Amino acid sequence: MSKRRSLLRFGLFALAFSFFFLFGALAVDPFPAYRAVMEEWLAISGGHREVFAADDGSRLSVWVLGPLSAERPVVLLHGLGADASYWAGTARVLVRAGRTVLLPDAPGSGRSEPPRGAAGYRIPGRVAALDGLFRALALEKADLVGHSLGGWTVAAFALRHPEKTGRLVLVDAGGFELPADIAAERRRVLPEDRPGARRVLDLLFFRRPFPAAGFVVNAFGRNYGGDPAAVTVRSLEVSDGLEGRGKDLPAGTAVIWGEKETLFPLPLGTKLAAEIPGGRLFVLPGAGHDGPLETPRAFREALSRALTSAPQSGDSR
Repeated sequence: MSKRRSLLRFGLFALAFSFFFLFGALAVDPFPAYRAVMEEWLAISGGHREVFAADDGSRLSVWVLGPLSAERPVVLLHGLGADASYWAGTARVLVRAGRTVLLPDAPGSGRSEPPRGAAGYRIPGRVAALDGLFRALALEKADLVGHSLGGWTVAAFALRHPEKTGRLVLVDAGGFELPADIAAERRRVLPEDRPGARRVLDLLFFRRPFPAAGFVVNAFGRNYGGDPAAVTVRSLEVSDGLEGRGKDLPAGTAVIWGEKETLFPLPLGTKLAAEIPGGRLFVLPGAGHDGPLETPRAFREALSRALTSAPQSGDSR
């Protein structure tokens, strides 16, 4: 009996130690802890991680969920300051619907190594990294979904490689209307102190999916004020922009946008959808820039409709 009590006490101690250790890790920096949980979720869902070489020799990472023999996988590309784990919940839903899903870490993000030079953070470098994924996994064609900077990237990829692009879905995508004052925009999105971190938090979320505790705000400041986010924002050039290129995107490209978006306000999404031949606009009520996290059910319903084979009447709303 005493042995059982000792084992029970040890188990309770281990559980309490794990809880306080995890709480301490979250308080210091919640991003790695969050990523670890989401990656475990992906692994439980049958996903595995593969590594491939970029053109410059750096090593890039991608999560693969489902058979690569699928006729047309879905590639989900995250935005600035995020990584592949951003899409964990969405990926699970798509896998349950029978789709093969690929979640790459962009150069320098997540478990992908930084590019060898600053040019690798620019849009052409990101497009080349995505093309490297296609070559490494022998993909002929894939449906492409990109959020924010990821939307900018998949749109540029579709323009450069239309033969490899299936359905294209742009989620609160950047790059289609560049600000007149680039320096001011860089200051707006790169926090230098706690007030700046709160500003970025407000730009990203209208309906925060987590409490904005002090340690969370500090973590956002470190994440968006440091590399790779900072070096990416400073590396992007006006020539990377896609202004006026909506008309050249694949017909039927879907645009998903947050109703309460402040980083790239909704009129930009409405204008983009109108430029695209047969463009489809899906507005997420009550969502800001991060609809996939703020209103996940509405986002996944919109994404499901966006990934249908053809535009349907009444898609714009």
